[in-house]
Amino acid sequence: FVLCMADDLGWGDLAYNGNPDVKTPVLDEMAKTGIRFDRFYAAYNVCSPTRGSFLTGRHPVRYGVFSWGWSLRPAEITLAEALKPAGYTTGHFGKWHLGSLSAESATSPGAQGFDEWSSSPNFYENDPLFSRRGKVEKTSGESSMVTAERALEFIEEATKAKKPFAAVVWFGNPHTPHVATEELRKPYAHLPPAMQNYWGEITGIDRAVGRLRTRLRELGIADDTLLL
Repeated sequence: FVLCMADDLGWGDLAYNGNPDVKTPVLDEMAKTGIRFDRFYAAYNVCSPTRGSFLTGRHPVRYGVFSWGWSLRPAEITLAEALKPAGYTTGHFGKWHLGSLSAESATSPGAQGFDEWSSSPNFYENDPLFSRRGKVEKTSGESSMVTAERALEFIEEATKAKKPFAAVVWFGNPHTPHVATEELRKPYAHLPPAMQNYWGEITGIDRAVGRLRTRLRELGIADDTLLL
């Protein structure tokens, strides 16, 4: 399983939903050839409750996360924990926003069932700082691609070990403050700077998902992997 999520992405901010400006060829192709859920709603209208529901399958009212910045209760059973008895290795990469990322925290990805994690406490931009199993590491590169590459390190190791895996990949974009790289702004040079950065970040997510898809094929596991 490779389970991806964007941060504050609008429904109408993708080309396959009719946006005439943004360039999302990878996501467009996935929407055309894969299974598309047109009535697949988030559990809440802000960050942490939605992410908690993603991991637990429960409504925010049931598990007690009522707004952004609230921590997931340690007693909750996450997707990562549920997959462990089936022999899965699990990893979280990117935005967490469900509790502390210190090594000893009861609300870190590690405490919630993830074997490997390179995570940010909240949204992040280019050259992000990640907590890797509780140790802060500085990375270099475009935000979404850095996240995808961290996930791919984990996926490649699991594939080599012939272990089933679940990689939760939560991009920090296109949350404010919107800082796209120069390369990603170029296709939108005719637009105001604010839109160059916003659309550029979304195109960055598209490219990162494309990188994930390409590598899954190269590893020979695409047909046995669910990418959401």
